[in-house]
Amino acid sequence: MGKGALISIGAMVAIFAGLLVFTKTTNPEVTSEGSNNVYGKQDSKVTLTEYVDFQCEACYAFYPTVKEVKEKYKDKVKFQIKNFPISSSHQFARRAASYAEAAAMQGKFFEMHDRIFEGQKMWEKSKNPEEYFDDYAKEIGLDMAKLKEDVASPLVNAVINADLAEVKKLGGDGTPTFALNGKKIENPENTVDAFTLVLDEALKNAE
Repeated sequence: MGKGALISIGAMVAIFAGLLVFTKTTNPEVTSEGSNNVYGKQDSKVTLTEYVDFQCEACYAFYPTVKEVKEKYKDKVKFQIKNFPISSSHQFARRAASYAEAAAMQGKFFEMHDRIFEGQKMWEKSKNPEEYFDDYAKEIGLDMAKLKEDVASPLVNAVINADLAEVKKLGGDGTPTFALNGKKIENPENTVDAFTLVLDEALKNAE
């Protein structure tokens, strides 16, 4: 092989290597440890986590119960909401989760969470649910330009994927999935009394 050919090959290798470095630098893989949407007593020894699908009928049914329980135990228990959109059966669930997580970046996850659930029966029938999500965002005073940017961001996508991986590892096979201190609650009953029994027992054991 001639000297000129070797130089050409060397130059091509250098260019290829440069492209790899450039690609890695300009398109770094975005990772996340998952969402961090918490309410109540931050340092509690008892954490109740709910993995939700915003388009799920069962999640919609549990919503008022969980909201009441959160208020009842906000001074004793740490509550956490994570994402479990099941896109195979709920075509808008992932988009709703993206809006909720984008709202979280402006410190208003729970405000968006509540409005999305309360409006579920309207936006799930729409051809363009984002019109509803945008209205909710305006109602709670979000920066719309930032919201739109965050909704489509790799970071929000990574947050949701991390939550999905977590609930899968937990053994969640339906929505909503609840966990108490990281352990899945099997077949939770949708009543305030049922959650009261679970949380009171957990708080007693934590002492």
